[in-house]
Amino acid sequence: MRFLLGFAVGFGISLLLAPASGEETRRSLRQRAQELMDIPRQKAEQAAETAKQKAGELGSQVGRQAAESAVEAMEENVLGKNKSA
Repeated sequence: MRFLLGFAVGFGISLLLAPASGEETRRSLRQRAQELMDIPRQKAEQAAETAKQKAGELGSQVGRQAAESAVEAMEENVLGKNKSA
């Protein structure tokens, strides 16, 4: 994180000292600042997507196990009743 901050500061200073018009420099700084501000949002979106996928996988697994347990319980219940009858 410190590297990115140092990089951004160095980049901004280099743009200020570069031989470009003020308007071009300000536009470039705005663009670069927007790109840097988008990085955390992109990372958060990626983390949310990964969490969503993992939750879906876990939910499927839990649902499948619950269904299998219910079927086993019913089979035991029915077989148990048939054997005792």
